Amino acid sequence: MMNLKSLGSRLAAAAALSVALALPSLANAAELYSGSNSDVRTVLYYKASTAALSKFLPAGWELSPFTTAPSAGANLQVEFVDQLYAVDPKGTVGAPYRYVLFGIPVHKTGSSENVLMLFDGLSRGGAGPYGIAETAADDINRGVRYSSSPTAVSEAWNFEGGGEKVSLQTEFERGPVTLEKGDSHVYSQLKPEFSRIYRYNEAIDVVKSGDANRLRSLSLKAEGGKLTAVFDGSESLVAVVSLPVYSRDIFVPQP
Repeated sequence: MMNLKSLGSRLAAAAALSVALALPSLANAAELYSGSNSDVRTVLYYKASTAALSKFLPAGWELSPFTTAPSAGANLQVEFVDQLYAVDPKGTVGAPYRYVLFGIPVHKTGSSENVLMLFDGLSRGGAGPYGIAETAADDINRGVRYSSSPTAVSEAWNFEGGGEKVSLQTEFERGPVTLEKGDSHVYSQLKPEFSRIYRYNEAIDVVKSGDANRLRSLSLKAEGGKLTAVFDGSESLVAVVSLPVYSRDIFVPQP
């Protein structure tokens, strides 16, 4: 027969386990689910003028260039997004749209958490949740050519609105794809108290990074508004990443 001391020890252990299992739920309770989406993305990483980018930093924030491959050394991220599917928190399917976003890797002064801060963008959806995008018309053409030669991907992205114009023309060979799972924390430059957490699954093809380069051609033009000072001709391309598959759940931290 189990004595009372042994029974007490087991009950205490069970209680401790219950508390431990509940901790993730308590952490998640501080986040509000905001929807999900699935996209195809092309991401460019640049090393741009530190002086130009620093002008977008709110008080209490500092530039924090990427330190790991494939984007090590870059301080500017340009992300072209072809959204294929999106649902809101109630599961209602929304109309997908295309957009381009400009972000800088940063951290709060005194913090070791490196995050991305969005400072500009163009989209039919207008300002968006971060309040930083210009309402813009888009014209997108993406294609894949399969043959006995390496698979070739060609893309043409064009956005114009709010006094800004962005175009990307590129062609590259499809390489090996790696599956990745992770999360990212993204802030708004215009309202730095607002952020979103993305928990994502993606298939990643590193087209260009270091000595690896399967680019056949690439031309990016970004002008007007905030973009003119950033793309002044001194920027240099560090990496190109293709995400033929990208899906995520979106959460908003709660006070």
